Amino acid sequence: MASEKNTIEGEAINIDDIAARSETVEIDPAEEKKLVRKIDWRLMPVLCFTYALQYYDKAILSQAAVFGLREDLQLTNGLRYSWVSLIFYFGYLIGTYPLSFLAQKYSPRIICAIICLLWAVVIICTPAAGSYGGLLANRFLLGVTEAGVSPIFMLVVGMWYTHPEQVLRSSFWYSFSGGSLVISPLINYGLGHISGAGLHPWQYMYLIAGAATFLWGIALWWLFPETPLHAPGFDEHERRLLLERIKANNAGSENHDFKVHHVREALSDYQFWGLILLSITTCTGGGVVNTFSSIVFNGMGFTNFQSLLLNLPNGGMAFLCILGSGYIGRMVPNSRLYIVAASSFPVILGCALLWKLPDPMRGGRIVGFYLINCFSSGWVQCIGLGTSNVAGHTKKSVYAAGTFVGYSVGNIIGPLVFDAKYAPRHKESFVGIMVCFSVSFVISLCLRVLLSRENTKRQSKYGDPELSHGLEDLTDGENMSFRYNL
Repeated sequence: MASEKNTIEGEAINIDDIAARSETVEIDPAEEKKLVRKIDWRLMPVLCFTYALQYYDKAILSQAAVFGLREDLQLTNGLRYSWVSLIFYFGYLIGTYPLSFLAQKYSPRIICAIICLLWAVVIICTPAAGSYGGLLANRFLLGVTEAGVSPIFMLVVGMWYTHPEQVLRSSFWYSFSGGSLVISPLINYGLGHISGAGLHPWQYMYLIAGAATFLWGIALWWLFPETPLHAPGFDEHERRLLLERIKANNAGSENHDFKVHHVREALSDYQFWGLILLSITTCTGGGVVNTFSSIVFNGMGFTNFQSLLLNLPNGGMAFLCILGSGYIGRMVPNSRLYIVAASSFPVILGCALLWKLPDPMRGGRIVGFYLINCFSSGWVQCIGLGTSNVAGHTKKSVYAAGTFVGYSVGNIIGPLVFDAKYAPRHKESFVGIMVCFSVSFVISLCLRVLLSRENTKRQSKYGDPELSHGLEDLTDGENMSFRYNL
């Protein structure tokens, strides 16, 4: 084609020429399977390890809390510790949209590497926070710098994978939040025994984590995947297959132009607000597990080190719940919002056990706390829907960032219901979480009914979907061949 340009990797494909073609290129299933496997090996290890580090750095607070951090920085009264936790998510709220739009305007690789280096510096500086106010400022900055990671990952998954593949791939990288919780208590168990050089054990936890993240941030400059049109390691034929797969999504492709009408359309969508509400309600469970797990176990009568080790099953539960949710969503068509609804039941049961079981029944109460990890089964579906249920590059950015705004609000609400006056049982707090997941159950089913009606309406009026506009930067509201995942 005359409009193609030569590059080091071969011939760069002009996407406008491809979008203008109406014919569909047949992809051999065996060839596509090989290509997807190649994409997985290029993307998933980097996304998974980066997210594990981000979660590790964010969740150190819960483990450091029982190793002197609360006493050293006067966090034992009222909602002080809760505010230290939740102010991270105020920073997250502020950073989410600017960083998401920067990742649309420039290379996601560059933006992700830079913010990884920035949050590493914030983690390294945490031991210098000598007061409640200093720690508040530090946690706020950590929220701002980490805010872009998850929305960028959602955009990357949306650019590389077809709609049926996206929820499972999102569950891969998000499951490493659980993987991080399996490893971090063991590391911090060892660091909890370190003393000397005028530092406390919790300070060593932050210094070592920050140094590891800084080194990884440097590596990301070369390791983080570029977009399908520019990623090295793919020949001309593979790039054409990549574009053909993107075309099948009917959701558009990479586009660096910011389009205001995409934003307006997103803000007027009931689905957008429904996903935000689901993100808020499901993530209240994350606010509990991430921030109060060690404190809840400590309140049951366990020692500091025992409380730390009791976090290990939390990580295992989260890992299994996320991957299981992604697998079911991939293998069972139109089950995603049913999964969100079903995941509410174990969380409600777990909160009921923590609320009603007497103190001597510690085993049942521990099981109840582990059941709260099932929130992640619903939340990972929200991540997947935020990438696969919307079209138009700018609109995708709005959805991705909006999903994590809901994530932030949910993680703010969770710690706020855990006032120190409810300690050590926190009965009232767990009742509040039960209410949130009851709301999540209702919203997920209502949203499914509305989207199903919209699909039926489009099928009746416009017939079977066409792929002629699959690579154009049209929103799902403009492209009537778009069909919503349920």
